[in-house]
Amino acid sequence: MKWEEKLSRWLGSQIEVHIEDQAGLDPVASPKKMKLEKIRISEDQDYMQMYMNEHQFLAIPLRGEEHTSLISSEQGTILRSADIAAQLVYKVHFGF
Repeated sequence: MKWEEKLSRWLGSQIEVHIEDQAGLDPVASPKKMKLEKIRISEDQDYMQMYMNEHQFLAIPLRGEEHTSLISSEQGTILRSADIAAQLVYKVHFGF
């Protein structure tokens, strides 16, 4: 999937990021709201870097269609990505 192309419509808008610890070892983190400044795919194509400013970004793993999906509904669009090795699930809400 061409992630940069698919998600570029939300550049400059607010997004909400949830990171869930599936192992249950860490406390539940509060959702993080940020402005999406830039999207970049890492050189190895393994991560989508979602920039909140010129230097800070969140790296979302891209693990194939079975672990990474983009779902649109009336409530908005959600990017969901599961990092099985780290036991983390990333959910990014667009257009909320």
